[in-house]
Amino acid sequence: MAGPENAKWTRLAALGLLLAGLAPAVVLVALLIWGMDAQEDLIFLISAMVIPFVGALLAWRFGAWTKFVAILAALLTAMAMFWTAFGLAQPASFFDFVPGILLTVGTLIAIGASIAALIAGNRGRMATAPEGGERLGIALALGLVVVAAVVSGALNLTTRGSADAGEAETTVTLKGFEYGEAGYVVAGGTEVFVRNDDPFAHTFTVEELGIDESLLGAGSKLIDIPAEPGTYVLYCRIHTSQPEDPQADGMATALTIL
Repeated sequence: MAGPENAKWTRLAALGLLLAGLAPAVVLVALLIWGMDAQEDLIFLISAMVIPFVGALLAWRFGAWTKFVAILAALLTAMAMFWTAFGLAQPASFFDFVPGILLTVGTLIAIGASIAALIAGNRGRMATAPEGGERLGIALALGLVVVAAVVSGALNLTTRGSADAGEAETTVTLKGFEYGEAGYVVAGGTEVFVRNDDPFAHTFTVEELGIDESLLGAGSKLIDIPAEPGTYVLYCRIHTSQPEDPQADGMATALTIL
């Protein structure tokens, strides 16, 4: 990361912004690879990438004023992509966890290193390449992100589940942050085959029945349905912001047990 002479810690601040900018990039790649509708989110995600990337370039190439720009860019990216941080609670879900770790680590490094660069610049501590603590910080940041991504990918592949539909008469699909049908009718005391066709984790949740099953991206499960006749709200707990009224969020449907 050698370049023009600049205050110490500048390169680490630029790296932090690049990592934060990769968070929306990973989300966008997941949407495109899985053929999900990214049209509505395209401009938003591209903007969330461009802001930190431009901030990193300015911070790396120019003087003290760009460190304030870097801090602002990091804050704007964090505010735009804050929801990815919830993915940190799901290390086995690669496309939930990795954007979260990129955003969190990148934002903290960008802000902290930018402040350190401002202080170093005022003290005349300049360099053309990272050295000492800055070089170590860069190595640790990259190492942490790479290790976290590899571990998350391995967990995703080994724990996502791949059940066979077997004799299940009902298949429930989760795709595009929606349930496949507006309602499902199943016989009590049977199993349903649930398949997550998204790269992101979802849940099969029916609070009234005490059912709350998680499904990682590209995972599938057989879920027991109790013999308790009635119509219940079936929803994804992860992507429901109003648990008291899940159907208001869109990723919910009806489950009728005969």
